[in-house]
Amino acid sequence: MGTSVFVGILKDGSEVAVKRMLVESCENAAENEKNILSLINTKKSPFIVSYRHFLKDITFMYLIVDLCEETLDEHVDSQNIQHLRIHGRRMIKEMLTGLKCLHNQGILHRDLKPSNILVDVEGHMRLADFGISTVLNEDETTAHTDAKGTGGWMAAEVIATINQVGKGRFKKKSDIQPAGMIVFFILTKGGHPFGSTLYDRMTHIMNGNPVNMDTLDDPDARRFVSRLISHRIDDRPYADQALLLPLMVNMHYEGTSRPASTSGGL
Repeated sequence: MGTSVFVGILKDGSEVAVKRMLVESCENAAENEKNILSLINTKKSPFIVSYRHFLKDITFMYLIVDLCEETLDEHVDSQNIQHLRIHGRRMIKEMLTGLKCLHNQGILHRDLKPSNILVDVEGHMRLADFGISTVLNEDETTAHTDAKGTGGWMAAEVIATINQVGKGRFKKKSDIQPAGMIVFFILTKGGHPFGSTLYDRMTHIMNGNPVNMDTLDDPDARRFVSRLISHRIDDRPYADQALLLPLMVNMHYEGTSRPASTSGGL
């Protein structure tokens, strides 16, 4: 889609990620991402990627952000299930804390998926990729917008609006269902609660049929994921409420060190 990511070095010697996007095909998304990142107060949460600079020439736009080691899907693929069981709750808490920070600032991510969560050098989660994110106006609870996102990682109410005429309704809890899918992805080393193929996932999300839940053997984890991926939007918790559920409250301290990864992702 006209996007590449490189490692860059600033004049002060610090390393950054440089997201290069073609003006012709990515201008709207790039401008939107720059605007969203400039609104985010990352001092309130270390679990969102920090925006550094934005540059533009005739051909390309360059979004410069914190450098991270890899994406969550790369990280999950590189670790064994024992590591993910030890560190998984901490990883989930960091993701939801980042999402809580976004929602508290009226920002809807709208494209949560493992490849849009980065893992930094210390193993912490960083929410990233805000190309289709939306900002709610003050006192608004719903964004009226076109159905966008990534197949297999969209909330049921978003999928339902794909072929309808007019705008769909996207709420903070529309971010929660894919967040629950990511929780399942972490705890099962790459699994998905709604199936293994794109068709199965989209069909089962629409029908509210999480066919793979029995692969989660931890009762707290199963209840936690079930709440987050509830078919009815009103049955899902907000991010701050999810952080108060037993899986998060009962977690013991887990360190953040991890084995060195061979992945070269950003």
